Amino acid sequence: MTADVVLLAGRVRTMDALRPLAQGLAWRAGRLVAVGTRDEVLAWSGPRTRVVDAPEACALPGFHDAHLHLTQHGLELEQVGLADAATLHDGLTRVADAAARVPEGSWILGAGFALQRWGLRGLDRRDLDRVAPRHPVLLRSQDHHSAWANTDALTRAGIDGATPDPDGGVIVRDADGEPTGLLLEAALGLVWDVVPQPDAAALGRALDAAGRDLAARGITTVHHMAAEPPAYWRAIATRASQADGRPYPLRVWATIPHADLEHAMAIGLAGGHGGDRFVVGGVKFFADGALGSRTAWMLQPYGEGGVGMAADGPEVLRERYALAARAGFAPVTHAIGDAANRAVLDALEATEPAWRAAGLRPRIEHVQHLHADDLPRLAALGAVASMQPIHLAFDAASLRSLLPDRIDRAYRTRDLLDAGVPLAFGSDTPVASPDVLAGLRAAVDRLGADGVALVASQALTVPEALQAYTTGAAFAIGREGRSGMLREGYDADVVLLDHDPVAGLADLAVVATVMDGTFTHGDEAVGG
Repeated sequence: MTADVVLLAGRVRTMDALRPLAQGLAWRAGRLVAVGTRDEVLAWSGPRTRVVDAPEACALPGFHDAHLHLTQHGLELEQVGLADAATLHDGLTRVADAAARVPEGSWILGAGFALQRWGLRGLDRRDLDRVAPRHPVLLRSQDHHSAWANTDALTRAGIDGATPDPDGGVIVRDADGEPTGLLLEAALGLVWDVVPQPDAAALGRALDAAGRDLAARGITTVHHMAAEPPAYWRAIATRASQADGRPYPLRVWATIPHADLEHAMAIGLAGGHGGDRFVVGGVKFFADGALGSRTAWMLQPYGEGGVGMAADGPEVLRERYALAARAGFAPVTHAIGDAANRAVLDALEATEPAWRAAGLRPRIEHVQHLHADDLPRLAALGAVASMQPIHLAFDAASLRSLLPDRIDRAYRTRDLLDAGVPLAFGSDTPVASPDVLAGLRAAVDRLGADGVALVASQALTVPEALQAYTTGAAFAIGREGRSGMLREGYDADVVLLDHDPVAGLADLAVVATVMDGTFTHGDEAVGG
C-alpha cells in the first residue's frame, strides 16, 4: 500500500520514548503508517501520494486542550472582549462602542473583566447604565464565576433589593441593600436565564468559528466541560460527529453535568458512548468557585476575610461519585482552592473501590492551590491533574495580594509531576486564550502579567510541558493507545510549528494542523 500523504519536516518530535525524534511521517486513511527517516517515509510514496516538504518546521502530535467550553468560546469570539481591557474606562468604552452598533433593546454580552486588573473591589451597575442606557448588559468576569449587569438587565431578571440570594450565589448589594450589578456564582444565572438563547443556526456558526480558531492554534482534540445549556451540548454532539455531513476539525471528549446523571442513566447513556469524533466520558462537578471572584474555597481566610464558598459540597461529591462510577462516567471536578481540592480527595478516597473497579480515571480540574499534606494523597490515587498554566499569568497579582502567605501552594506543576501525578494541560477558554504556545510559555517561564515569575521553582521544561498537552492529555481520556504521540497506527493528528519549541519558545508559531489525516489549518502554507 501507499500513503495518502508523506510529510517531511526539519524535525519530528514524536513524544514517543521509543523513538523520540524522526524526519518524516506518512499516513493513510487517517492513521500513521510510517514514522522515521526521510527515506523510510518516502518509501510509502505512490502516484497518488501527496508529498509535503517543510524543511524548517517541527512536527509534533496535535495538541489537546484538556479543559474548555467549546460553544461558549465560539460565541464569545463575537461578543465584547474585556480580557485585555486594562482599566474600567477601557471596558466601558468597549461597551459603549457595542451599544452604538446594535439595535436599542438588544442584549450586549461580553466577558473578561477582572477586578484585580482594574484595581477595584467592586463594580456599579450605574456605570454600565451611563454608557448603554437603552440596552440590557451582562458581562462575565474573566473566570466566568461572576458577572456585571446594568439596571435594565437586573430589571428584566426581576432582581431588586428584595430579591433573596439564590443557593450557591450572592447578589452583591450596596449600603442601602440595593443590587450593585455584581453577581457571584449562581446569582449570575438569574440574569443569564432571561438572556435570549442562540438558535440552532447561531450555535452552528459559533461552533464552526471555534473549530477554525482552535485548529489554527494546533489543537486537534478538546475536552469539553459541561457548563453550558443542553442545546449547546446537543449542537456539539451533532456538529462534531458530522451528523450534518461536514467534517469538524476537532475530536471532542465531552462531560455531562452531574445534575443530569440520573437522566443519562435512565436512557442507558454511559461513559465511552459515542464515536471517533465525539464521545462522552465524564460527569462534571464543581467543588468551589474561582480566585478572581474570591469564591475559591480555601482552608484559611483570604486577606480581607472569608474562605470563599463550596459549590457541590463534600456529601454531594461522595454520594454522586459513586453513582457516576456505576454509570461508567469518570468524576471530573472543578477545584481551585486548597479546601476544595481536599474535599475532592476525601470523596475520591471514600469512593475509590467503585471508580477503580470500573476502570475510570478521575480528574481534578484546575488544582490551582494544593496543601502539602494533600500532594501525596493525590499521587496515591493516580487522579489526573487537569491544569491551565496560562491562568497563572492573570492570577499572579491576585495571589500576591490575597494569599501572600500561601504562594507556595499555587500551580504546583513541578511538585505534581515529580510526585508522579498525570498532568493534562488546557486553557479553560473562554476564561483564557486557547493559545497553546502561550500556555507552554506560562508553564516554562511562570511569568505573571507584571513580568515577575510566580514560584519559579515550579517551572517545567519544554518537553515536560509538551507532554501535558499531548501524551498526558491523551491519557486523561483513555486515548493513550491512539493519540498524544506520533507512532505507527496512531491517529494522523499533527501540528507543524515554524521551529523546534525545545530550541526556544520565543516567536514560535503554528504553521499547519492536521486532524485525521486532513489539513485543518495552513495547507497552502506548507506547500506540496
